[in-house]
Amino acid sequence: MHFFLSQISRLKATRLLLLLFLLLPLALRAQQPASVRRLDESNGFRGLRFGTPLTESLHLKLLQDKGDEKIYERTDEDLRVGRFSAARIHYKFFKDQFATVTIIVRGPEHTGQVLPMFEGLYGPGRPDGFSYKWQGSLVALSYASLPNDQVILAMSSLPLAAQMQQAKAPVNTTKLKIKRK
Repeated sequence: MHFFLSQISRLKATRLLLLLFLLLPLALRAQQPASVRRLDESNGFRGLRFGTPLTESLHLKLLQDKGDEKIYERTDEDLRVGRFSAARIHYKFFKDQFATVTIIVRGPEHTGQVLPMFEGLYGPGRPDGFSYKWQGSLVALSYASLPNDQVILAMSSLPLAAQMQQAKAPVNTTKLKIKRK
């Protein structure tokens, strides 16, 4: 009988260790420090992934049409973003694919909360004048603080941003060399 009880205890201990071993990666991921990896993991904004095609189900209102580039606002947008409220949130689509979200924040009661929140999520940004930048391998985020108590955040898909840049590049241009005597 003692042998039987000891086998059951070992089996329970083995299962417990196996369960802990399987759950350990999840616990470690939850405790990971802020990292730009999170930008790439989200790869979008509020569940709308970069590259998602433009559809009517997104409830968007067209604000600006520049051919392949179109800027929209959601008609049912919740302007709360974490601990602050945005004044406006714009969604840019390039060739009908979600490419960039721009978040405009106004007022000292909101702007002061933006940078600490994003540093908490993605770590310290790279300072660049009055702005900070974070860059993953798929997504870039920029934060610009303007003197009138306004902050502008832009989160972009790097592959789609490269396509937009390429589309704006002049085609078949040549440089003339001038000889001076």
